[in-house]
Amino acid sequence: MAGAMAGLPSELRAVLVLRAVEGLSYAEIAEALGVPAGTVMSRLSRARERLAALLGKGAGGGS
Repeated sequence: MAGAMAGLPSELRAVLVLRAVEGLSYAEIAEALGVPAGTVMSRLSRARERLAALLGKGAGGGS
């Protein structure tokens, strides 16, 4: 999974790490990164989608 996370753009990887690893709330992530909470939510959604796609390809689960 670390390899897949490394494949994410830095702005997506940052929100994913702060949420999933550090356990910060959306508001805390927004404050830490200096972006609106809505931006955190959209980046987190995109990060999860891309991570799932990267993991799927690595596991042979692509179409």
